[in-house]
Amino acid sequence: MSDQTDLRSPMDRDMDRRLAGWMGAVAPDRAPTRLLEETFARTMTTAQASDVPWRKITIGPRRGSAVTARWILVAVILALAIVVASVAGLGSRTPPEPTASPSPSPSPSATITPPGPSPISVTADVTVPIQGPIAMINDGVDLWVLSSGQLDRIDPTAGKVTATIPLGKTTDLYNAVASGAGSLWATNWDSQVLYRVDPTARKVTATIPVGLTKGVVITPGAVWIANTRTGAVMRLDPATNKIVATIAVGPTGASGPNWLAVGFGSIWVDVPNNDTIARIDPVSGAIQATIRPPLQFTPCGGFGIAADAVWLGDCASSKSVLRIDPATNAPVVAVDLGGTGYNPLLINGSPWITVDRGGPDNGRIVRISPVTNTIDRVLVPDQTFGGGGDIAMIAGSVWVVDGYENTVLRLPLTAFQ
Repeated sequence: MSDQTDLRSPMDRDMDRRLAGWMGAVAPDRAPTRLLEETFARTMTTAQASDVPWRKITIGPRRGSAVTARWILVAVILALAIVVASVAGLGSRTPPEPTASPSPSPSPSATITPPGPSPISVTADVTVPIQGPIAMINDGVDLWVLSSGQLDRIDPTAGKVTATIPLGKTTDLYNAVASGAGSLWATNWDSQVLYRVDPTARKVTATIPVGLTKGVVITPGAVWIANTRTGAVMRLDPATNKIVATIAVGPTGASGPNWLAVGFGSIWVDVPNNDTIARIDPVSGAIQATIRPPLQFTPCGGFGIAADAVWLGDCASSKSVLRIDPATNAPVVAVDLGGTGYNPLLINGSPWITVDRGGPDNGRIVRISPVTNTIDRVLVPDQTFGGGGDIAMIAGSVWVVDGYENTVLRLPLTAFQ
C-alpha cells in the first residue's frame, strides 16, 4: 500500500498488526493432544472403504462375530427399557416451565456505544471554511492551516483567514507544518520537498529537497524531518538549509518514520514498519531508547507532550492512544477512543483528541484523565462534525479541524476546563 492513502484508511503495517493480534488471541497454546490421540484410535478400529495398511491394526483383542451380536442385543434391550421408563415418568411429574429464548447476539453492524460519559454539546462561535485542511499549528500569534497547495493564516481573534501563501499541490493527506527559526516549515510528500515560508513577507523563501518526508519539528538551531522511506530522521541546519545529519531509526521501505515531537530533552519519532517509537538525543543524535508498544497498537499518529507523560496516537484500525512513561521509556496503557484520533493537545495537563468514528456527523472531542487513564469528558459540536483532525489552542479558544466538512471550528475554552 502506498503512503498516498486516504486519511481514514489503514496503513501498510496496520492490517498486519491486527491479524497478528487476532491470531495470538484465538490460536491455542499447544496442539489438542488427547483429542488427536482419541481420533486416531477411533480411526484405527473403524472399517475402511478400501484396504489400507492400518486396517489390520487393532486396539485390544479382536472379538468374534457371535460375541459382537450378543452385545448388540443387550444394547437394544437397555435402550428399550430407558424409553419405557421415561414415558411412564411423564405422568407422575410436572412438565418443566419453558425457558426464555436466548437474546440474539448483536450483529456486526449494530451500533456500539463509544467509551466515556455522555457527550456535552458545545457551540462553535466561528466556522472558517478551509478546503482540504491537512494540519494546523499556532505560532504564538496566529493560527496556520496547511491544505493542499497553500498555507492559510487565521486571525484567532477576528476568526477569519487573513492571508494565503501558495505552495505546491499535494495529493497525500499526511503532511506537517511547524513554526520556528523565524519561519514556517511545511512538508510536501508528493514533491519530496520541505518549504520554508516567511510568515511576514507571506512567501516561500526556500524549497529544500528532502525526499518522502512527513513530520517536522524545530529545536534551537535545527529542523528535524522524518523520512518515510529511508528509515531515518534528518537534521537540517536552518542557517544553510542543508541536511547535516541522518539518524537511522528503522528499516528502509514503506511506512517508515512518520511524526515527530520535542519533549523531555529528546526528539520522539514513531516508526510503523518496525513497530517502535525512537527517542533521540537532539545534541549528539544518539538513540536514547527504542520503545515497543503493545501488540494491538501501531505507532503512526501524532504526539502530545505532558509534564509526566508522552501521549501518542495510532493508525486507523486500532482506535486508541498510547501513554508512555518518559522516566522509564515504558508503555503505560493504550486508551480506547472508540474511533480514530491522531494528534493529542494538552490542556491543563490532560490530553484532548478529536475522534473520527467513521462518518461525517458522529465525531467527538474527548479528554483522557491522566489519573485514571480513561475518557472522562466528551464534547460534541452542535453542528455536523466528523472529527479526527488537528486540534490547537490560542487566544483563549480551542480550534479543531473537520476534514469531512472542510472547516475549522473555534470553540470556547471554558468547555474544555
